Amino acid sequence: MSDLGSGLGDVGRGFRFLNKHPRLWGWVIAPALITLVLMVAAIFAVLQLADPIVVKATSWLPGFLQGIAGALVGLVVIVALGFGALLVFVSVAGMIAGPFNELLSEKIEEQVTGRPGPKFSLVAFLRGAALGILHGLRRLAIAIVAFVLLFVLGFIPIIGTIAATIIGVWLGARGAAYDCYDAVLSRRELPYRDKLAFLATHRKRTLGLGLAVVGMLVVPGLNLLALGVGTAGATLASLELATASKGPPGALRRSPPRAGR
Repeated sequence: MSDLGSGLGDVGRGFRFLNKHPRLWGWVIAPALITLVLMVAAIFAVLQLADPIVVKATSWLPGFLQGIAGALVGLVVIVALGFGALLVFVSVAGMIAGPFNELLSEKIEEQVTGRPGPKFSLVAFLRGAALGILHGLRRLAIAIVAFVLLFVLGFIPIIGTIAATIIGVWLGARGAAYDCYDAVLSRRELPYRDKLAFLATHRKRTLGLGLAVVGMLVVPGLNLLALGVGTAGATLASLELATASKGPPGALRRSPPRAGR
């Protein structure tokens, strides 16, 4: 559990590091403004979808039961839609924040190691954004499938709702961890499966960071900064892990080259 606690603490470390270097907040705030628009859209979508579903699910009941059943079904629907939307939100927000987070991670590494990174390149930035969107779409498709499954599971009374919540949080945490650590690992040009191997090797620590980020995502205001702060924490953690293993941050046994970001 110490690794899980370290992962939770990495987000706090990232927040404190950003406060010590306030100019770095610019890389967090820029995608946060886009995230705000996405968050409002996600909330609006959940509220718009919930009422018709509740009406259809309770329309066959006698009138005197519709009020009670409607409240219960409404709670289940909102919980299921909410956590499903969280999965999709994490994937979409990660696609948008990705190139900004890579630059943030690069700047943090410069501050910690004292080694200057490459100069800013608009072409490289746009290339990273395009790759992030292409590969993020794959993860978004998986998130949508998970959303549908969790929504169906949520209709099983009590047990189903609890299970959907737990699974939704776990999947959201894994997705958030990937997005935050991807800002570091993509700069190392690791293949997709090696990135997954890194997360698996440090499963508890990366999951701890992902859980902290998901917790921030459900807090108004903090959710706009979650992925940026998580990236700062992931960068500091990767540098610490690299020092412990005496290798470059994110160093892994490389697999045969294959396409993937």
